Amino acid sequence: MSDEQFKRDVQRFLWLPPDVPRPPARVWATLRVWLLCLAAGALCTAVGWEEEGLFVMMTVVLLNLLDDVSEGVRHRWPAFVAALATGWGVNRLAHASVPSSDSQWGEYGVYALWTLVALVTFVAVSRLPRR
Repeated sequence: MSDEQFKRDVQRFLWLPPDVPRPPARVWATLRVWLLCLAAGALCTAVGWEEEGLFVMMTVVLLNLLDDVSEGVRHRWPAFVAALATGWGVNRLAHASVPSSDSQWGEYGVYALWTLVALVTFVAVSRLPRR
């Protein structure tokens, strides 16, 4: 890969040209990603890999969001930041309001909610009208 090609790829990831169409994020594809997160997290929690399952759930969501950003959805960077902020806020709120227990299924529920809120926020912000 030449230096110029690498430079164009990085610029396209950070700044899309104005003439590129920017569709909103796809709802059904995002729903499938969330269901995959739930299945992977539940499988890891059932096997006894509690922390690994939570890490897999977070990683799949972040990679999906970055994939949508690289595809060039509408309002991509504000949607990405809003998704991470609301997901983190719900995670902190859930940990503050839910009493601590030794059950890892409780953690699974918190992270399932975190992933859902982050993905829904991303899709909602990407569907806002353009100026």
